[in-house]
Amino acid sequence: MDKKLETIIDTTIERFNIIDVEVKGVLVCDKNGLVLATKNVSIAPGPIARLAELATELSGRRTTVCLENNEDQVLINQTEKAVVGVYTKHAS
Repeated sequence: MDKKLETIIDTTIERFNIIDVEVKGVLVCDKNGLVLATKNVSIAPGPIARLAELATELSGRRTTVCLENNEDQVLINQTEKAVVGVYTKHAS
């Protein structure tokens, strides 16, 4: 994994930890779903990239998508160059 991306992932995890949110994993991919970096995520990135694209099409601008169930939460955000998925333990 690229050292710069690894640093960004670690910084993201630290920021979530500051607000007492347990990060289970982070996925960074391009807009086509090609993995750029990952930490503790084994899920295919294609659906993550597609959800980010659909959200942008529906809203007319870049948005953050939140998917959650009783145990987990996934935050998906599209930047200009990449799509980031942060998998967290659902806050109780």
